[in-house]
Amino acid sequence: MNKIDLTKIKYYPDRFYICLDGFDTNNLTTFISDLNIGQQQAIFIHEYYHYLTNISTFPGVRQFHLNFCDRFKLITILAHKNNIDAFPINKNILENNKEEIEEWNLITSIINDDDIDYRLVEETQQSQNKKFSIKTIKEIEKPISTVVDGNKINGGRKFIQIEIDGLININSFYLTFGAIDEFLSSSIDEYLFENNLSEINYKTLSQRPFYPYQFFDCLLLNYDILRPSAFEKILIAYFALNSYNPALKLIEILEKLKHTDDYEEFQSKPEEYLLSNFKDTKQYTDVLDKTNDFANETFNQGRIHISQAIKYFYDKFYIAQQLKEKDFFYFIRPFFVPEVNTIKGKQKFLLSLSRIINLFSPPVILENNIFKSVDKLTTFGESTMLIIATYEIFESIKTEQIAKRPNYLKNKYSFPDNDPNCDVFEIFKPPPITSVFQLALNELSLYGIYLEELNRKTKK
Repeated sequence: MNKIDLTKIKYYPDRFYICLDGFDTNNLTTFISDLNIGQQQAIFIHEYYHYLTNISTFPGVRQFHLNFCDRFKLITILAHKNNIDAFPINKNILENNKEEIEEWNLITSIINDDDIDYRLVEETQQSQNKKFSIKTIKEIEKPISTVVDGNKINGGRKFIQIEIDGLININSFYLTFGAIDEFLSSSIDEYLFENNLSEINYKTLSQRPFYPYQFFDCLLLNYDILRPSAFEKILIAYFALNSYNPALKLIEILEKLKHTDDYEEFQSKPEEYLLSNFKDTKQYTDVLDKTNDFANETFNQGRIHISQAIKYFYDKFYIAQQLKEKDFFYFIRPFFVPEVNTIKGKQKFLLSLSRIINLFSPPVILENNIFKSVDKLTTFGESTMLIIATYEIFESIKTEQIAKRPNYLKNKYSFPDNDPNCDVFEIFKPPPITSVFQLALNELSLYGIYLEELNRKTKK
């Protein structure tokens, strides 16, 4: 079995691509016909489920809306009000931009709060035992405030705070959407190996950092849930992810399952038990409608390309929601197949998984610094490239007045148009635009402003 550097394999939330360096991406789905999930296919399935979580859960859809609708709108407003003087955002203290900057900071805070705590990951890896233990788990509320139309609105977000022992500099952390997402994918690794569906031992993957990859078992043990099957862990993590607040939902489930009678009922009828005891009554129609409305708004403004990109992902979000309305467990239905350890069982499992992959193929895959479109007959890949370029611009103008591609991303990939100088402000030219990075600038109303600034500097 060829050695694969797992540090180079990753799914990038909100940019909708999987990096699969060292993989044979042309043969990722041969397991559907030959019934053999090899090393590369098993790792692909792990990362693929991150993509499914990104497009099929409320937190995933909310992150997209915050990034590519709310932040997009804020940038265009700032550019309209103060042109280039509105940037960099982190240094903007203009009085007439106060409301937009506060909203930008609130959005950034929400997105960061959903992510894995990488400071905790690093601290744990540097510790002597490379792990920590749980002291207490409690629910807390963090106050948040924002300004809307000149009025300050106060509110709060609920979190699960976990106090720990075993680290020097960190005594507690928040359980996050990103961590629970890893709980799901790691449980899938375990399931594939347990059921003879993969040749890769999940313990190989579990050599990755204790948090978040191995922490799920520690959390279950804390609630006296001993030796749960991989299938049970998949169910619990999936159900939590598909709620409005995954961390709160996960702990709510574990609190109930620590009672023997409840756990036995869960094992006997898992779907009925979870749906009857924990199902959220609300759906995320509101954020979907707002995303669709923004796609229509940008279309009417002549921002055709970003409108197309948002519409593409909106369609994925909408279809995913409709499927879950009919079958809440649709995206993990393959794991419900009984008797997987038979040829017939494998066929049923892989057929069920292939239906999902065919409906929700990742639009692009990054392999050895080159983006590959999965479906070359559509513009899905182009839409994803525009989303990635837009994300880069958001990150850049937080600290730069004129957006640039960071060097670490330049080294990681070039865009399909292969223009290494696409961010060199001094050589910007009037339209037509051929670079996806410059196209994203134009959609954000920044490209024309940069041309004006270039013209002003040239005349000095």
